[in-house]
Amino acid sequence: MIYSESAWSFLSIDQDQLQTSSPDNCSQGRSQRSSLECRVCGAPACGMNFNQITCQPCKAFFRRNALRDMSQLKCHQSGSCDINIRTRRMCPYCRLKKCFDIKMRKELILSEEEKKSRYAMKLAKQHKKINDRSNDQKSLAIVPTVLRKRKNLIIKSISQDIVTYPLCKTQRFDYNYILLDDHRILLNNINNAYQLVVGVHDFSYIERYTSSTPFSQFINDETVVHESLINFFKCIPEFKQLHISDQILLIKSNFVNIIHLHHIMVHSFQDWSSQREHISRWISKDFHSQVVRTRRYLLPFMNNPLILKLALIVFIFNINLSTSSDINKNYHYKSKRIFIELQNFYTNVLWHYLNYLFDEKEAIKVMLTIVTQILRYQVLMVTMNNSVRQTSDCNRFHSLMQSVFGLTSEID
Repeated sequence: MIYSESAWSFLSIDQDQLQTSSPDNCSQGRSQRSSLECRVCGAPACGMNFNQITCQPCKAFFRRNALRDMSQLKCHQSGSCDINIRTRRMCPYCRLKKCFDIKMRKELILSEEEKKSRYAMKLAKQHKKINDRSNDQKSLAIVPTVLRKRKNLIIKSISQDIVTYPLCKTQRFDYNYILLDDHRILLNNINNAYQLVVGVHDFSYIERYTSSTPFSQFINDETVVHESLINFFKCIPEFKQLHISDQILLIKSNFVNIIHLHHIMVHSFQDWSSQREHISRWISKDFHSQVVRTRRYLLPFMNNPLILKLALIVFIFNINLSTSSDINKNYHYKSKRIFIELQNFYTNVLWHYLNYLFDEKEAIKVMLTIVTQILRYQVLMVTMNNSVRQTSDCNRFHSLMQSVFGLTSEID
């Protein structure tokens, strides 16, 4: 498959200016490989451990040895051993030294007292869930079937109304799920990377439109939004380690469905009401109304935008969220299994974060809201795509936007 070089050249731009407290970028050779690798020995990685991507053996090695005095370990080659999957057992000194060189953090290792405390909290939470479930079942048993059906109908009716109030009330942190230190660091890195990327762009163009502004200018102006989101994903180590062709395909197949989560954050959660005249003229009044309605469901996230930033990462790894008319559904990926693993990992992080902020029932509501609005945007973007394709001057679109909307030719 051949891609427009001009449309995707910025995927290989040096990201020194985008560095945050996230792990150091891997070498260019490693970033082209199709699977995640341990930063210590190069073996298949099991996830983020002590602030770095590592395999299970290196994770266990670091936990056992990180608190030791380095002077107790000896190297027979003056501390210059090459550590890989075959040699990692030969020199504990150089292996541990490499762990520290890549910024693995020994302060994240839990003491026995901390482990016992966390385990006790976990047992207490499980006990509470069992009691709650038992109470719910007892309550349900004494409610007549007719009343339960009526209650379900009322709940269904309410759920169809526009959400214009906070999704849920944040509870005291000590009442809910205890956020793992690894997750806490990861969340800070994600938030810092997003703020750094967004902070270098000007998104005020949408306020300068007039009645004569053409649709093509709007599409081209949106390039800055798309590029800023791409730069954000390039700060995510797992995404950057994917093969370059897979990075491109994930962007091409998922951006039209998730860009609105990014859009609403960079435009400070404005509901697009001010753009009614322009959107109605470019596409249709109904399209504008549907977009405004859908964006209102996301307004409560104004108080916790990190939830949407995590959702962006979860959904960028989609390989099958497509409409029946999606032209991208026949893409051939190199690393489908890796996508599923990464999506599961970040979904787990999102779920833990939601349980940290809210009780479990409210966390479920938030997850349902995010997924539902992604699906709503997916349907809306079918209309958007049709309008883009019918535009007479679509050849004036920026090359990136042509690629995202599937206007560029592809050769298998």
